[in-house]
Amino acid sequence: MRTLADEIGTAIEVDLTVMPPHQRRAYAGLDQYRRPVEVRGVQELAKGIAESFGAFAIFDVETVLRSPAIAPFVTQTLYAIPLDLRRAACDRDRQKAESARKEMARIISAALLARYHFEPLKHAGASCHPNWEQAFDQQFGAGRGGGSSG
Repeated sequence: MRTLADEIGTAIEVDLTVMPPHQRRAYAGLDQYRRPVEVRGVQELAKGIAESFGAFAIFDVETVLRSPAIAPFVTQTLYAIPLDLRRAACDRDRQKAESARKEMARIISAALLARYHFEPLKHAGASCHPNWEQAFDQQFGAGRGGGSSG
């Protein structure tokens, strides 16, 4: 049986896998010829990863957050991933790149789960993201969690 940690790790791994190659290289500090350059695009990547949790209520102690509110924390976590691991995720060796992405996803999901508590919303899938407030109220009650950010 898959755990919530497995689900979060898989979501992040998918985000890293489907990322366009130029964005992946920019995050790894490589140019189109795989030469070292300044790292770019970390905030955009963090925003994309955070948005993949739109079907979750994310609790920071007693405060409930919407997924965009965790983007700054994801950004910090992305910067903390070693550059050699990021570059391995761009390797031409498909297996090495996949292994590096899995390790990156593990690091990011571990950091998220250490900081936040995720609760899947029963009635809010990615397709019905605008109903987030209603789904949250139905599942947890309108009084829970001081306020929402987003």
